[in-house]
Amino acid sequence: MLTKNKFYTISFVEGASVMAAEICGAKLLAPFFGSSLYVWSSVMAITLGGLASGYFFGGKLSKRFDKEKNLLFVLVAAIFFLCSMPILTSVFVFTSSVFPLIPAVIISVFFLLFPTMLCMGATSPLIISILTNQAQSSGENSGKVYAISTVGGILSTFLCGFYLIPNTGVKLSLICFAIALSLVTLLLIIKKKSKLIAIVLFCTFSITTFIFLTLKPNKFSIYQSEGILGKLEIRDEPNQNNSSIIERKLLINNIVQTEMNLQNHQSVSDYVRLLDRNKMFFPKGKMLILGLGGGVVANMFQDETYDVTAVEFDERIIEMSKRFFYLNDSIKTICSDARYYINHSSEKYNVILFDVFKAEEQPSHIITQESLIKLKMMLDTNGLVLINTHGYLKDKKGLGTQCLLVTLKDAGFNIKICTSSEEEDYRNLLIVASQKPLLVTLNNELSPIIYADLKTISTDNQPIMEVLNASANQSWRSNYLKNYIIWNY
Repeated sequence: MLTKNKFYTISFVEGASVMAAEICGAKLLAPFFGSSLYVWSSVMAITLGGLASGYFFGGKLSKRFDKEKNLLFVLVAAIFFLCSMPILTSVFVFTSSVFPLIPAVIISVFFLLFPTMLCMGATSPLIISILTNQAQSSGENSGKVYAISTVGGILSTFLCGFYLIPNTGVKLSLICFAIALSLVTLLLIIKKKSKLIAIVLFCTFSITTFIFLTLKPNKFSIYQSEGILGKLEIRDEPNQNNSSIIERKLLINNIVQTEMNLQNHQSVSDYVRLLDRNKMFFPKGKMLILGLGGGVVANMFQDETYDVTAVEFDERIIEMSKRFFYLNDSIKTICSDARYYINHSSEKYNVILFDVFKAEEQPSHIITQESLIKLKMMLDTNGLVLINTHGYLKDKKGLGTQCLLVTLKDAGFNIKICTSSEEEDYRNLLIVASQKPLLVTLNNELSPIIYADLKTISTDNQPIMEVLNASANQSWRSNYLKNYIIWNY
């Protein structure tokens, strides 16, 4: 029989692999389904469901003869499913094209995570059973095994978040944990002298490694990077109407954040054109942009003699804006969370632009009553706050936008709204907020603004924007998934 320490080592690596699978699984889903409340709820629920099923299954297996052999089979199955996770994106393409968004998310998460979690969960009851010879030691052994497994999960979470995913990517991170789990499994293979299991383990690694190495990126992709905030990609795609025009696009999790005509370095986004048509009404001076993207908006205002400061949470995006989108060297860039910068900055600005979309999501902690009140202290008396948000304004899909408008009014702002289209599904809204009434008619201004009977204000204590935006985010993601992601993956 193996020593207790070797079984504790297996438990430690198993716990680490569970958290790696959960985090990396969510990141594998993000390019198709985003990282919304729906996705994370599905990931956590199915992870717990898989582990619970595994605990039950492992308990049943622990009653059978040759527990170590059963543990060996479970570990090899866990390694197989862990190795298979990076190549399951083809399942997402199928589910997203056949089912509505929420069923597609749940089905995809189930196929991605449940088999792995089932096998991982089964290991702890088997290890406890192997280590327990007398009834009075069962509690102590259970406590040690689950504690060691949990410590492995804690360390794995930090390792994935702060080092592995940012530096090696999601898929390679999963392979690393599969290798670690294989190494501790070899302890059992050597003891049991099972040549067949050794061959199965070798074949699993050989096949998955081959598939992993031969997976090809999108044919228009010129750069890719995996990070804790998601998959960043740069593509040079021909214009749909004129193939001689090449458009450079910055994508986060397959969602276009910036699109630029590569010949003249001008944006081809309707939202940026809307900004351009209205910039004559904005006060000159210092401008703060929260959310840099590719930097084409920052460049546009810098060319209009604004003194531009851009705050961006993802350092990779700052680098890509300089490398691929020709960000003006005179633009000051700061790598920081937008809300953190608002809370700690003592600068005064004439224009502050919120462009902090993360795919379809507007981070709710950034635009709250408290944040907006602090923002007023950063604004010049005649200054403006500009907010880029999705195009939904009416009915259930518009609840998040209506909450934003109510929160702005409660913070003492006057509001105007511009839009480039009447179709809510395919437009952005540009909200223009000012401390003094803005006595001009903006280009493409919506008038009158239709307010719903909503009195809910987004606060730090109750940041409800994401919940109220859930219907809009679901609709937006569904449209984007079917009209762009599936055809361009």
